[in-house]
Amino acid sequence: MPEFDLVIKGGTVIDGLRMPRYKADVGIVGTRIARIGRIPASEGKKVLDASGMIVAPGFVDLHTHYDSQIYWDPWCTISGYHGVTSVVVGNCGFGFAPCRPQDRERSMLALSRNEAVPLKTMKAGMTWDWETFPEYLDSLDRTPKAVNVSAYIGLGPIYGYAMGGVDAAKERPASEKELAAMCQILVDALEAGACGASTQLGGDSGSDSVQRDYDGTPMVTDTRSLDELAAFARAMGSTGRGFFQLSFGGAAEARMRDASELVARESGRPVLYNVLSPALGGQDQHGQDTLSMESVMAFLDRCHSDGMRIYAQAVTNPSVDMHFTLEDYNLL
Repeated sequence: MPEFDLVIKGGTVIDGLRMPRYKADVGIVGTRIARIGRIPASEGKKVLDASGMIVAPGFVDLHTHYDSQIYWDPWCTISGYHGVTSVVVGNCGFGFAPCRPQDRERSMLALSRNEAVPLKTMKAGMTWDWETFPEYLDSLDRTPKAVNVSAYIGLGPIYGYAMGGVDAAKERPASEKELAAMCQILVDALEAGACGASTQLGGDSGSDSVQRDYDGTPMVTDTRSLDELAAFARAMGSTGRGFFQLSFGGAAEARMRDASELVARESGRPVLYNVLSPALGGQDQHGQDTLSMESVMAFLDRCHSDGMRIYAQAVTNPSVDMHFTLEDYNLL
């Protein structure tokens, strides 16, 4: 009687534990690795010959915008083609939940420019069988997937939901009642299974951010104060769970660091600082000037010595060129 559902034979194992690579067989029972070592082929119901191949854990892509694509592309192409087995959506404060039915097209419009997902594609491919964020997580659960998916709740959709739409939210600060309601939406999302919250921050007015809304105005989160951000951080801290992902759309160095430290101190939770970049020419993939890798690492070292958990997400492939046409929006 075979002991394993699958035996992967003869591959070179890189196990993610920083150990040197080694050749071994891998026995799998159900969805779990049950043994690594020498396993006779006769012990597997199915045998896969991995000679000359790498056998390794799947990659986790912490920063994606597959929020809509997952509904028509279960492999999250092309990430799934390169060994990515888990993706995190809802980055940069963008996303589609919570969202009232009458605001769906406006929500899609924002991502049509900011993340270059065609509006007609989203209209055709998204199910829109949710309104609240917990309902959105249920929708993701129901959707056929070839990858694991975890989701942040973006602050942008929260503002739009609680303040009469994202355009209205750009025009004024939140009232105390609105801010309390938004913080409760965040808490409810975390308790339902969100991995954290995310936001994009521009400069003092958001006018220096290149990641713009569909009409060229700053994204709603670029227009918010650090006081409101602190309230969200405290709400997250009250749950004892979640990460806070911060993306900086051209924000000045001081504001970037002030915001990261503020969220870390107020929440007591880990903060993901986006982005640590070895970009050529001192610019990231959006053409924005970036801080040097050494400068960011020195900042992180200081934060860690002060007891704050602030970690940088890294761009591993420097952008050396850009492609654009006069047909579609481009960052130039």
